[in-house]
Amino acid sequence: MEEIKKVSEEAGSIYDKMSRIYADAKSENREVTAEESGRFDELNIKHNGLLKKEEQLKALANKNFSKVESIEKIAEATGKSVSKIEDEQAMQRQCLKSYLLVGFNGMTNEERAFVTRDQSSTTNTEGGYTVDQTMGSRIIESMANFGGMRSVASILTTSKGEQINYPTNDDTAQAGAWLAENAAASQADLVFGTIALNAWTLSSKYIPVSSQLLQDSSFDIEQYVVDQLAKRLGRGSNLAYTTGNGSSKPTGITTTSLVGKAAAAITATTFSEMLDLKYSVDRDYRTNGSWMFNDNTALAMKKIALASANQSLWQEGIIGGTPATIDGNPFTINNDMPDMAAGTHPILYGDFKQYMIRDAAGINIRRSNEVNFLKNQTTFLGELRTEGKLLDTAAVKHMRMANT
Repeated sequence: MEEIKKVSEEAGSIYDKMSRIYADAKSENREVTAEESGRFDELNIKHNGLLKKEEQLKALANKNFSKVESIEKIAEATGKSVSKIEDEQAMQRQCLKSYLLVGFNGMTNEERAFVTRDQSSTTNTEGGYTVDQTMGSRIIESMANFGGMRSVASILTTSKGEQINYPTNDDTAQAGAWLAENAAASQADLVFGTIALNAWTLSSKYIPVSSQLLQDSSFDIEQYVVDQLAKRLGRGSNLAYTTGNGSSKPTGITTTSLVGKAAAAITATTFSEMLDLKYSVDRDYRTNGSWMFNDNTALAMKKIALASANQSLWQEGIIGGTPATIDGNPFTINNDMPDMAAGTHPILYGDFKQYMIRDAAGINIRRSNEVNFLKNQTTFLGELRTEGKLLDTAAVKHMRMANT
């Protein structure tokens, strides 16, 4: 907690320096100079880096707590002791490491027997290795650091990959009715629908590792593969969750969200337009409302806020490590969102929990000594079966920039 506080205070100090650049220009009744603008951009890069570090430190603290809590829940559900669950998870990590280093045929009889009986793992020379739930969760949690959609959407995890029909319901137009004495109540049926959630396969592409590096006892092959899978699968899935067309991939949130506000300009917006976008979303969804845009849009908003001294447009959260807000609502940086340009949809607002991400059947890791045989490399490939769709198009709306 002390380190989180230190990073938060440092971010606040840099934001004060950024604010003074615009405050000085305003007090002198002049525009910000090119040199000052360049200095502002440099400070903004540092500021964003510190905010990212703060998020990661908080996520790590939450993971450590969740890990202990998860083990206790598994122990309670299975009737096993906590120490027994910890021993099994240690064995699962050992089996995965052995598979990565030497393949299934090179594993010990004990390791092969363990993964064969373990219902959460399936290992063979053809199909690869479906990692256990603990390791799969570790990879998927790390994927949330690459993009933003996973940090705000709802997640549904299923053990199989067949299509499921997920129920939907928009009851925002209905309200209760007052009754006179002895009067009968009227009927207002819930209008349910369904959205088909598939399980499209996302590949990490080949991850080559030299045989010499694998033989180095100091090389942490498990951590390396986990990191690479998290980066590649995280970036690939986030792009689809954001802009995917639904053809053998998720349907992106920008693809199905509705226009909430048409901006007057091509590459700029105003606080008034931001408010129009926010209040175009039904109040029921504004209860959990937040914003989403990329780094370039965030920078533009900071400059607008500081130039006009409009602290509602960008309110820096430096007290107690709270995040910055826009008109009191948090925001998510998603660099797969487009820049402000002709006809683009660069800003989203709404309840992102209405976007459903479906993960199916864990993460599968394939291993091959043949793909890059001549280069003396062992090749790994990860696969994630996933889907994503916005359950209610009224829950999230976007700003559309002018075409001319």
